[in-house]
This record gives sequence, C-alpha cells and structure tokens, in this order.
Amino acid sequence: MADEANRLLEDRARQAEALEESCVFTQAEIKHTLHARARFEYLLKRRRSTAGVFVSYIKFETDLYEIWRMRQDAVKQNGSTNVTSHGFMMRNILSLFQRALRQLRGNVGLWLEFATFSYSHGNYRLLSETLSHALQFNPNCAGLWAFTATSEYRRRGDISADRKSTRLN
Repeated sequence: MADEANRLLEDRARQAEALEESCVFTQAEIKHTLHARARFEYLLKRRRSTAGVFVSYIKFETDLYEIWRMRQDAVKQNGSTNVTSHGFMMRNILSLFQRALRQLRGNVGLWLEFATFSYSHGNYRLLSETLSHALQFNPNCAGLWAFTATSEYRRRGDISADRKSTRLN
C-alpha cells in the first residue's frame, strides 16, 4: 500500500522540480504542495477511501493548475514559458479522475465532473470517450443521456449523433 503511494509521490517530486525551475512557485509553496499530495495519497490508499477524498484531491490539483496558469500568463509577458509543467499538471488531474472512476464507477456526479473538465479544456476526444464509458456503466441515468446529447449538439449540431457515437465506443 505505502509502496505505490511512495512511487506516485516520487513522480510528483520530479514534477515539483520542474515547477521550481519554471520559477512560478516558491520553494515553500512547492513543499506545502508535496505535503498535501502525500496526505491525499495516503488517504486514498486506505482500505475505504471515499468519493469525498477523491473530489478534494481533484479540487486541490485543479486549483493548483489554475494558480499555475495565472502565474504562467504573467511570466509569459516576460517572454519565457514552461510547457513541461502544463503537461505534468494536466496528467495529474486526468490520472486522478481515472483512478477515482475506476473505483467509483456508479458515481454519476464524478463522471459528469470529468466530462465537464474535459469539455472546459477543449479535449473533445476525451469528452466523447468519458461519456461513452459513463453510459456503459450507468445506462439508466437520464442526466447522463441528456448531458451527452447536449454536448453532441453543441459540438456537431446533431442530437442523433449522440446515440451513434456511444454505440461505436
């Protein structure tokens, strides 16, 4: 249990080095971030981790991403950018959603949150894949069907494409 959590934390430590090199976060902020991540990882490795722990961890990571993005925009004005940190941070958030949904397949709210995150970041392929999986695990949820139909209508202008795209995946 602790070995897997430590492996994930070591990976996060390498990411923290990249954040420190980008000069977007101070060393104290990175230290606080690593402590918070360690706390969340150990909470998730407990026998009965709840959806609330996953949601709190995802919120922490998305807030951290938003802070990074705002500070990165300020640094861009000086002429330097760090694309590597963006990839690390997005990968963290996506892997958290995937880990949560692997354990909590019946949690429709979490599926919708992941779909909303994918839509808001313009990742339409992931959105389609997410909604397809959500409908596979929760076929009787009318809210998911409505959300899928709405997203297909907004992207393609065709509601009937919703049923076709979910059957193919």
